[in-house]
Amino acid sequence: MRILVFIALSTLAVSLKAQGTAGQPGAPIDDSQARPPVSKADIEIVKRARKILSSPSKWNRADKRICPADAKTFSLYCALEKATDEVSGKFEHRGAAMQEARFVIDEIASNRNYDHRLMDYNNDPKTTFADVQKVFVLLEERIATRLKTGNSQAQPAATQTAAVQPAAAPSVAAGGGDPPATPPVTKADLEIVKRAREILDSPAKWNRADTQVCPPDAKTVSLFCALQMAAKEVAGTFDNSGATIQEARLVAVEIGPNGSQYHARLTDFNNDPATTFADIQKLFNLVEQHVAKRLSDKPARGK
Repeated sequence: MRILVFIALSTLAVSLKAQGTAGQPGAPIDDSQARPPVSKADIEIVKRARKILSSPSKWNRADKRICPADAKTFSLYCALEKATDEVSGKFEHRGAAMQEARFVIDEIASNRNYDHRLMDYNNDPKTTFADVQKVFVLLEERIATRLKTGNSQAQPAATQTAAVQPAAAPSVAAGGGDPPATPPVTKADLEIVKRAREILDSPAKWNRADTQVCPPDAKTVSLFCALQMAAKEVAGTFDNSGATIQEARLVAVEIGPNGSQYHARLTDFNNDPATTFADIQKLFNLVEQHVAKRLSDKPARGK
């Protein structure tokens, strides 16, 4: 009888201990929507990850989320893992940079329904190397925005999109940073980039010393001013955080000779001594391709 009572009490104790552990605030929970506080180290992690995965030849397109220390190629996931190890010395699967990267993918590939966002986006045949670089650019901007606005505490999942993509992005002066959001594209955005290319169609028309001041009677135009003039002609107004100009900023970082160092991206790309007129035309072509792709990826409505 004593043995039976002892076994019963022991079983009850183990059960109560297990229940207590599960209910404790510190119990390990894999929350896919967790949003830890960000720090300046997270900015360095993203910059380092972009350097690790800096060319198509370094890209592992078949990610399994296994990241050997001696790997020669890297997936998006592994580039972030390696960068985290190098910057902070401690990698966490749900760390701030990793989670913000997942939220970027939620935003730019919202209709793809991935099970494992970083791995599945990396391995998706639709994903290009330019898309991977775009993730890094948007990721850095999201973290910088949270740091700047003091938005470093975790938020409910329902407010995440609003926190990253505010309804009214602030205007940007010539020397300031750029708005973080990439708004939805329309057919007008295609016309804007086409018109900008027509405005800036020869080296003789290129202003190599951009100040983001665009007189209507100017004889030469910078990249920024060509896009501004085109937007006014096509849409009747210029939005400094509009879809076309935001795509142009992303491309400038992607192809710019010193893209990782640009602050005011269009101005710095335009004025970079290493930028050629062919680079300007390449930017227009890539922006048009990006806008066209985003339009084709839009889910049909009303069907």
